[in-house]
Amino acid sequence: MVEARTRSQQPGIGWWILGLAIFGVLVWIGLQNVGWIVFGLFTYYVARPISRRLQRHLPSRSLAAVLTLGLIVVPILVFVTAFLAIALGQILRFLSSETVEAVVRDLPFSVADLPSDPVETVVVILQDPAVTPVLDQFGVAVGVVATTLFNVSLVLILAFFLLTEDRRLAEWFETNVFGSESPSVGYLRGVDRGLTSVYFGYSLTIFAVIVLAAVIYTVFNLVAPAPLQIPTALLLAVVTGLFTLVPLVGRSVVYAFIVAFLALRSYDADPSLLWIPVAFYLFMAVVFDNVVRTYIRPSLSGERYHMGLVMFAYLLGPALFGWYGIFLGPLVMVVVAEFTIHILPRLARPEPPETGTEDELRDASDVAGSTPENGESPGVDSEEESEG
Repeated sequence: MVEARTRSQQPGIGWWILGLAIFGVLVWIGLQNVGWIVFGLFTYYVARPISRRLQRHLPSRSLAAVLTLGLIVVPILVFVTAFLAIALGQILRFLSSETVEAVVRDLPFSVADLPSDPVETVVVILQDPAVTPVLDQFGVAVGVVATTLFNVSLVLILAFFLLTEDRRLAEWFETNVFGSESPSVGYLRGVDRGLTSVYFGYSLTIFAVIVLAAVIYTVFNLVAPAPLQIPTALLLAVVTGLFTLVPLVGRSVVYAFIVAFLALRSYDADPSLLWIPVAFYLFMAVVFDNVVRTYIRPSLSGERYHMGLVMFAYLLGPALFGWYGIFLGPLVMVVVAEFTIHILPRLARPEPPETGTEDELRDASDVAGSTPENGESPGVDSEEESEG
């Protein structure tokens, strides 16, 4: 009777079909917004260590999450965006110094023919038939900006929700879905630790190297003679930070490029200034590299994954997935690496069935002998018959 009742409580094929349909809808929604979802996960993992430190001194998780996102994470994202925008501007200026003139020549009207009155100028521009495509493009740009702001707000909401409810979600899934002894729990915990290391640790390491390199290059430009200025200092600082992921050579490639450029400039201007590039290289290779290798990288990123694996994740991610590949690439790498560590050995070498000693087998046979002769365990029906 108990067995029949248990079978009646098991979900039938209809529930499995409904579950697969729900799962398919969730996958479709995730694929439509995969870029912003992984960006939200990145924001969460960057903010989580800071938020949990604040929770020790604040009365609620919500307040800690708001302060973390509003006062720390959002300003950092704005700073990084502005930093990359300046670096992009330096790229454009470095590639071509006639960019503005080319844009002015391609305008559908002549700047010299515009009236001096601002109102008349606007009327003349709007009446020009060639301006209509420009206005259409402007409308598209406004729509893109509005959509981006909306998605960024969703990213912050997702990060806020995870910061306040992550532990409850983890406990619920462990208790009601997986079970505390399930291999899935160890695997997901490994993924969580890996994403913390990659998103928070390595990203913060790159950011710290970029800022420190930008400060060094800027100070060098302030004290170096005019012919030996480092061009596009911020752009080269970004490249220096990204090359931190390259094993062995890494940042030395950037130093060698800068030193070669400065050496050529000093040789053309004054050969007696060749000591400056040499001193710059020694400072970067000895002092700066040791600071990064000894203090910044161990304290932030740790050694959970091989640096070459992380490098391929960050480099191949954008090439395969687009702009959000910088976040999705490391996510895929962590999921695969932790699967290889936690699950693959169990699949390749299944554990043999448990075998006991003779005493344990004898005890088990004694317990089995106490059951009815037909081999069935005493259920509710048998207990009722014995009472009757």
